[in-house]
Amino acid sequence: MPGLKDKLRMISAEQKARDDIPKKETAQDCYRTSERYPAGFFADARHMSADILKEIYGFEFPASVQMRDVLFLDTETTGLSRGAGTVAFLAGVGYFTEQHFVIEQYLMRDYDEESFVLREISRLLKAFPVLATFNGKTFDMPVLSNRFLLNRFGDGFGGVHADVLYPARRIWKLRLFSCTLQTLEESILGVTREDDLPGELIPQTYFQYLKNRDFEPVRQIMVHNRQDILSLAQLFFFLCRLHAKPETAAAPEDLYSLARTLNKRGETEKAKKCYRMSARGGLRKPAFHALAQQEKREGNARRAVKLYTAMLSRKEDMAEVCVALAKLYEHQLQNIPQALFYTRQALLILSEPGLAAGEAVQSLKNTLQYRYARLRRKIAGGSE
Repeated sequence: MPGLKDKLRMISAEQKARDDIPKKETAQDCYRTSERYPAGFFADARHMSADILKEIYGFEFPASVQMRDVLFLDTETTGLSRGAGTVAFLAGVGYFTEQHFVIEQYLMRDYDEESFVLREISRLLKAFPVLATFNGKTFDMPVLSNRFLLNRFGDGFGGVHADVLYPARRIWKLRLFSCTLQTLEESILGVTREDDLPGELIPQTYFQYLKNRDFEPVRQIMVHNRQDILSLAQLFFFLCRLHAKPETAAAPEDLYSLARTLNKRGETEKAKKCYRMSARGGLRKPAFHALAQQEKREGNARRAVKLYTAMLSRKEDMAEVCVALAKLYEHQLQNIPQALFYTRQALLILSEPGLAAGEAVQSLKNTLQYRYARLRRKIAGGSE
């Protein structure tokens, strides 16, 4: 049985063995990079103004906003959910100096470096009055906000957040269908990525790095993130130019979509100009319909009639146009005989042989027959 001296010797040996185990060095900072690009690379920044930004995003911006007031942000995360367990392991930001567009990246090489990444991003968010992201309202900022709160950095950002995804969808979805950042890069900016790491592989690539410490795949993630920020900034200013100079639109679909956006923003004269340009570019039918509806809303019934009559002369959407003319003549122009005439024309068109008699067509016929009978009673002086 070991005595007291033997026990003390054993304890001392165990303590020495524990002391000999190499201790992990306490994290001192995160991994950082910085790249500079000539500011002239973003020549269309001159079209940005508070009014144009309000037109694009639908809310107020600082009246004296300049390109140097905007922080461009993109994160890479450990998952696609916005839950508390999802971590932004890489945060990239871009901003303008007098001569350069600077991209800084902050990477956590392990989980104990997260606070250093968050500290820098929190500092930058407080330094800029405008934040620009791509889908950041739905993803990047909720993830960061969760991590800020869990790490006691406060609420994060309190300025104006311009999420480029939403205006991009409004303008380009009609033509491109998909409005991912990569689709917009290729179709709008003419950028093709070579050997790019797909976004869906980024979380597992980072987890693999945490296991084997091979940093080379992480560099690919950082290249991907850097290109995201470059494209985000270019799209931000591309939208400014498009709204400031609609005639620079690459396709009539873009002009038509821009017109619809402007209409919703109350910029009706500018919207009508875009509708006319899109009509000349090949979207004549939808553009004329939209123009006629806008003239009707503004009380310009005669102008609406002129637009619809031009469509009839070209045999465009004849049944729909006759219905619209019948409504205009009855309600705005108080010309019941003309309203009856166009109602009859619509019925004749819908009764033509070969026209598929689906439920929608039959429902419209029923409505028109009721309208026809009512207008006949009006002319006869009877009740409706």
